[in-house]
Amino acid sequence: MKRIVIFIFLVANVYIAINQYLKYRRYNPGKDYNYPAKTKEIDANYYDSKVVMEYFELAHKAGSFARKVWYNESIDVLYENQSNTQARNAVMAYNKMLSRVKFLEAKLIASKQMKAQGLDNKAIRFVEQKGIRPANYELYRRIGKQPLTKGDTTLMTWEVQNRLIKKGYKIPLDGKYRDVTEEAIMKFQIKNKIFASGKVDERTLRLLLK
Repeated sequence: MKRIVIFIFLVANVYIAINQYLKYRRYNPGKDYNYPAKTKEIDANYYDSKVVMEYFELAHKAGSFARKVWYNESIDVLYENQSNTQARNAVMAYNKMLSRVKFLEAKLIASKQMKAQGLDNKAIRFVEQKGIRPANYELYRRIGKQPLTKGDTTLMTWEVQNRLIKKGYKIPLDGKYRDVTEEAIMKFQIKNKIFASGKVDERTLRLLLK
């Protein structure tokens, strides 16, 4: 009889301990649910302030959503292999928010890095809209104002000649846009099936920089 009482007592204690643990887990979700905004790494003065606001709002919302479904439904959104539809939907919703946060974060980090290279908000907007490398910003900006044509003697002409030489064209590297450079550009344009104007416009420049 004494053994039975001890056994029942042990079982009861185990049951209570398990319940207490589950209750603790329910009301104390893991810290992993919090998405730490990278305040020191991002550009808080990004040219589009709405992007910065959305980033911070979503970073907070993702953690709040995860804690909410844990508290109300005991769903762990960090566990991918969920067995029921409700849990899978919660995981998908959380991952969607997380994906968006990381996308915005990458954009804001890149902006800060570009500013460290000397670009301002106007230049960064231009780089993003054109989908170009920051290092090529000045080339695209100048070409956008006026295509390179015969007679130009600028640093840009030198850059274009350098690109042509790397692609196998036998021309002088002298920064002077003369007949030989114009002819090489025309051959390059024909090869790439674009209008052979002999001028370096944005489309030609984009192909040269590939």
